[in-house]
Amino acid sequence: MQLKMMGRLFAAALLSVMSGCQGEEPTAADGDVATQEAGAESKCTQRFDGINSCALGNAQLASTEQGLAVTGLRSVKTDGVASSFARAASWTQATEIKFGSTSGVLQLDARSGDQVVSTLRVTPGREANSAFITPTFSGAPGGSNYRMNVYREGVLQGSSTNTANRMIIFNNWRDFIRFLMYYADFFELDIIWGKNGEQPTAPANVGACGWRLRTNGSTFSVALDDGKVLTGDSVEFIEEIEDGHYPYNGFTGIDVKATAQGMNILSESFKPAAK
Repeated sequence: MQLKMMGRLFAAALLSVMSGCQGEEPTAADGDVATQEAGAESKCTQRFDGINSCALGNAQLASTEQGLAVTGLRSVKTDGVASSFARAASWTQATEIKFGSTSGVLQLDARSGDQVVSTLRVTPGREANSAFITPTFSGAPGGSNYRMNVYREGVLQGSSTNTANRMIIFNNWRDFIRFLMYYADFFELDIIWGKNGEQPTAPANVGACGWRLRTNGSTFSVALDDGKVLTGDSVEFIEEIEDGHYPYNGFTGIDVKATAQGMNILSESFKPAAK
């Protein structure tokens, strides 16, 4: 699975301790997500194989030759598209999004039933072509720590370990404010393998959730705590699993919400979880 980004991407929220990627899959469909999706039943489509896409909030969906057009994105809190599917081990989406202003925001929420297990949020930075990215994982009280791995042309450039819910600043993110083409993946670590058959992180971290993002023919830069600046074209955010966590149990949906002029979902797919 690849988390394909920039051109491609993302989330932050304080999540329940019981709703981690390592937790039990919920059987009930209560809560905010269920309410939003119930209200969107008349605004659903199956444009992509095995995926039920439903409009959230003010959003409107329209199938096109290219994929699925989403408009009415007034608020990242409520407006977007909810993708639901069979219990999955990995998911990927390629999307074009037009922000049109410095107030644009993008957020991805991974769900197991009605429970949010991880989020990835992207907001414009203070400097031109910069972005604030916040990954959040719910496997520990207050959120799990996570590791960031930066790659360039498949070669690891550097890593850092970060505290739960920490925001990271990315620079030289070309045209982020106006337009973004992103590929976003969410996955279960123990089934994700590199091009040469290696796992992307330590096998001891089996059961972790992860997001992966990749640029579209360009690079970005990010500074580590020691001052070293890394330049890359893809980045992973991998949850750090601690003792006592439950095995990862798959997830059943991804919500993509935004404050933007509109977005076009070009492709979307998932890999079913092992039985």
